[in-house]
Amino acid sequence: MSLAAKLLRLDWRDRGLVLAAARTLAVTWMALRTGSFASVRSKSALVAGQSSRPHAWCGPPPKWSISRPTVDRVSWAVRAASRFVPGASNCLVRALATQALLGKYGYQSELRIGVRKDADASLAAHAWLESGGTIVIGEFELDQYVPLAPPRTTRSGSAA
Repeated sequence: MSLAAKLLRLDWRDRGLVLAAARTLAVTWMALRTGSFASVRSKSALVAGQSSRPHAWCGPPPKWSISRPTVDRVSWAVRAASRFVPGASNCLVRALATQALLGKYGYQSELRIGVRKDADASLAAHAWLESGGTIVIGEFELDQYVPLAPPRTTRSGSAA
């Protein structure tokens, strides 16, 4: 079955979520190659439809006219879209795109990065995303990685 046929068979909410995930993955991948880490997060959030400065909201978060997607559904959409977006199989791209989409829907999440030393003494790194104490994307062989401390943030919310 073609990609277009698979997309058309999805419920309209899932179709929109997969398209948003594909767009966010593509922008995140491109931004990682051309900018700083802080600008990547900002661009990912912007393309996902989230303000890059959530504290700048005037008033309460938006009320959803229809139910917002669950954390699991957002994670599913990123996994589905990443099969078709070049460069989106990268764990950091997936984690950042998922974080941006979760933020759009009002969910809190935390990016985690871990490292391991391979047999040839080279270092390998892996990124994953946690939300509500649960790993939502990047659960691949986590027992082999030593998590790094999360980046400190300044008062404005940007990484120090």
